[in-house]
Amino acid sequence: MKTKHAIVSVLTFVLVVFLTACSGNKKETAESNEGHGQAEQAKASTTSTPDEVKAFENVDASVKTQINGFLADYFALNQALIEDNQDGAKAAAKKLLATVSKFDMSKLISEQMDFYHTQLEKLNQGLKGIGESTDIEETRLELATLSDAMYALVKAYRPNESALYFQFCPMAQNGDGANWLSKTKEIVNPYMGQRMLKCGRTKETLN
Repeated sequence: MKTKHAIVSVLTFVLVVFLTACSGNKKETAESNEGHGQAEQAKASTTSTPDEVKAFENVDASVKTQINGFLADYFALNQALIEDNQDGAKAAAKKLLATVSKFDMSKLISEQMDFYHTQLEKLNQGLKGIGESTDIEETRLELATLSDAMYALVKAYRPNESALYFQFCPMAQNGDGANWLSKTKEIVNPYMGQRMLKCGRTKETLN
């Protein structure tokens, strides 16, 4: 009987930890989770979060159009990961790499150019990693770098005509947490896929 009670206690503890780590995106507050909520908030602010990005003035329309092309391919990659489709994710990453390689930088001015080169390095790093990945979990590990670069590009150049959502999964990257961009406020998690589709929260709305 003692063994049975011990097993039940362990299972109960594991369930509580699981539900706390991914408590849902509608009522996640520090008050409801107290110590855990504060710990997660601290982790969210220090893991996979880009430096503060300031929006540029006078961004050429062609730059915005091209970055919207990046977004289309990026969202296709995310959707493949949501569906646990490794082949689809690699194909989308390959298409994004081709789109990025065709970017016309001639309309970028001064700081805009320097900033783009910094994000381009991150994009290429993430896309190279996805291209070399052998399974979907490796692909998901590379998504964090790619997502932070995409966030920075959107924040700086403001190409989007409708709201985008910068979201955070505390379970990604082996528990370190990671961000992604979404077209929907509803949480649909590319890091967890069908295992924990609704795990995460929105950190910022980009209008």
